[in-house]
Amino acid sequence: MKIAERIIMVAIVLALVGGGVWLYLSVQDKQKDLRDAVARGEYQIPDAPGEEIVANTEGATSSPATEEEWRRYYPVLIPVTIGSTTVMASLADSIPERIKGLSDTPYLPEGIVKLFAFGAAGEHSIWMKDMNYPIDIIWVAEDGTVVHHKENISPDTYPESFASPTPAYYVIEANAGFVDKEGIKNGDRVVIVLPE
Repeated sequence: MKIAERIIMVAIVLALVGGGVWLYLSVQDKQKDLRDAVARGEYQIPDAPGEEIVANTEGATSSPATEEEWRRYYPVLIPVTIGSTTVMASLADSIPERIKGLSDTPYLPEGIVKLFAFGAAGEHSIWMKDMNYPIDIIWVAEDGTVVHHKENISPDTYPESFASPTPAYYVIEANAGFVDKEGIKNGDRVVIVLPE
């Protein structure tokens, strides 16, 4: 009886491992399709929400994207004030969300940033793995003070990583040009209203 039990246990383990591998590969394949579409120019990055134009292979374009379409990437938004500018932030406050970040997203809508809440001060290195567009990165101390920023970081910089020389509690990723356009500098205040 023990041999039969062991065979069944091995079969169950193999089935679970095989299912996990299949799920992982199917998700990776979908993400690769998106990256390839961006690389081929079949997906154009919009200037602002509602202005997305998606081109097909014949060069024709579809209708502009709706908020519902871009919200699949940024479903929950909270208000954040950075210096004198208020934007909406997509919060990454769990380990899987912080690991994923903006990877495999086709674009970041105007007026929206990605906010990483780490829960502890540190250098919090950021890299451009599987990114489709350049970004600005802002490191913020627990008291809400901007302590460091890097501008216009290209996806081509991967696997290089970028970190703050001063410990930070939060990291904000914004579209490239945001820091310059909004005049963000070290010492500026960031006000974050985290959900209860």
